Parts: sequence; C-alpha cells; structure tokens
Amino acid sequence: MNKKITMLTFSLEHGGAEKVCVTLCNELVIRNYDTELWIVNYRETTLLRQLDNRVSVFRLNREHVRNCIFPLLKLFVQQKPERILIFHIELAILAIVLKKMFFLKTKIYARSINTLSHAFKENPVRNYLMLKVIKNILPYADKIIAQSNGMREDLIKSFNIEGNRISTIYNPAINILDNKSFVSEESDNENEFLFVGRLNPQKGLINLLKAFKLAYDKKSNIQLTLVGEGEEKEMLKKMVNNLGLSSVVSFEGYQENTLTYFKRAKATVLTSFFEGFPNVLVESIAVGTPVIAFNCPSGPEDIIVPGVNGILVSHLDLVEFSNAILAIANGEIHFNKQKIINSATKFSTDEIVSAYESVLM
Repeated sequence: MNKKITMLTFSLEHGGAEKVCVTLCNELVIRNYDTELWIVNYRETTLLRQLDNRVSVFRLNREHVRNCIFPLLKLFVQQKPERILIFHIELAILAIVLKKMFFLKTKIYARSINTLSHAFKENPVRNYLMLKVIKNILPYADKIIAQSNGMREDLIKSFNIEGNRISTIYNPAINILDNKSFVSEESDNENEFLFVGRLNPQKGLINLLKAFKLAYDKKSNIQLTLVGEGEEKEMLKKMVNNLGLSSVVSFEGYQENTLTYFKRAKATVLTSFFEGFPNVLVESIAVGTPVIAFNCPSGPEDIIVPGVNGILVSHLDLVEFSNAILAIANGEIHFNKQKIINSATKFSTDEIVSAYESVLM
C-alpha cells in the first residue's frame, strides 16, 4: 500500500480548518505516512511553525485560487499524488476540473469546511454562480468529507450528492484533550461568558450583544469576553457603548493561546447564523466549560448534549439565549465538570485521525 498522502490548503492563517490541516499532517507523519502539504498562499505563521519538519511543503505562491491553475497543474504532473485531501472548496473544484481535463489519476477528497448552501449568500452574483459550479462539479470528487451531520444532509439535499459518497468526520479537540494536567485544574468560574472566533457577520455577534444585554438588565454582575479579530470589531465596539455595556464587555483581540480563557469562563457562547463545525464548542467542553449555542445549521447539535455539557437554544431566539445565560449565572443549571470533559472524548485527536486514515487509505 502506498503510504503517501498529499494535503492542499489555501493558507495556514489562523482558523479551524488550518489547525485541523496541520494536526492531520503532523499525526500522519507520526504514523509513518509520507506526507506532503501544498500551500497556495504561503506565509510565515504560528501554525506553519507548528508543522512537523518531516512534512514536505510545496509553495504555489499565489494570492488567489484563480491564479494558481498552472502551478497546481505543474505539481500534479511532477508529484503524481495518488490521493489528495483538499481543505478549501474552491480549490477542490479546480482540482476536479484539472483531473477531468488532463486525465489525472489522483483521487480527490474534498473537505467541506462550511454549510455550503449558506456560505455564499453575502454576494448574490457570486452566490448564484458558485453554488451552480459546486452543484455541477463537486459530485465528481472521489469522496467528500463533512464535519457534521448537518453538513452531510446539506450536501445531499442542496447539491444532489449521494450519501454513500460523503463521510462525516468531526474536528478534533486539538491540543486540549491530551493536556491532562490542564483540564484537571480547578476553574474560578466567575460569571464571565466567552466568545472565541472571528468577528464577522456569520457569527451573529449583534444578536449575542442583544441577548447579553437582556441578561445584563436582570443580572448586572455578568461579563462578556470576546476573543478574536474581524471586520465587525469597530461596529461592535460602538454597539457595546450604545447599549451601556462598556464596563462589562471586553475585546481581547486574537489570542494564540485560548485555553486560559476557556478555563476561567462560566460558559462559552455561540450565536452564529450558520456553521460547519464550531471547534470552539469542542475546545470549551474539553476543559470542562459548558456551552450555550444557537441550534444553527450546522454543528452545535452534534456537539451539545443538553443538560450534560451545555444548552442548545432555538435558532435566533434571543430571549431564550439570554435566559440560558441567566440560568447558568444564577446556578439554576448545574453541570458536572467531569461529565462535560467525558462528552468530548469522541473528538480526541487519535480518534479523528484514525477516521481520516480509514477514509483516505
């Protein structure tokens, strides 16, 4: 059996897909696979420094997917990968087209990183064209990997992809579940609620602030911490000021190490309009901190076990979300820390990498 696996990603900037990519590369090298990583937009980042030096890195040195047609084709011809796992849907589409046009023998495994029917709605023209392209080309992938059951159902219903062509593999709780000394420490668990992620429209942070305001008006000793950067940051700061929440809402910016934030939080919160698989929820429960999340499409219902590791709130119901914050802050709902941690074991790196291994090989 050829134990060579090639990965293709757009970049190694900070994000859930990029973390999973690096983790898979490192773990597959440990399992004695000859592992290559092709990077379109190569930049020196913290994630790149975490990459095992036994992983062979190839740079396409392009700013956009549309500009990497010839460099990508050149790598296919030179390296002749037997199988390639692609962490970017537009790159997957391009690879499939190249395979068909040039009769390449590479097996293409496309990893969907979001609920695709929701992911292209901001730009109506791009939305229509991209969804049309995906619907006509993505089914030609040899295998598609979804990160949640909701993503799998979306691929079946919205893109007419046969269910047996799709494998559901969750994201791992990277570098957390194995850190036993960390999760065993006691948390202060003050009334601090935590958001970790990009400050962008998908995350529904306007709704988070509105729900938090409803809770704050009934209990003024709660706090909200937002960890991350994004295009909505300044708008959100103005909203915090207008709502009179400046003294209890803090913006921490991007933080390379978020474990301390998860550990000290009363709960981690998520108000996204849609997701693929929200890694932050897994990272939170892996250290014993419960979560509150909208039951958005898709991901949270694959992670949250109501009453065990968190509260699943009806999608976009701000009153219900604020009540969930208050229920945890007031101690009306109690969670057992060890049970929360135990609920995350199915997201261990070892199990997830083994699942990828069984699909790819």
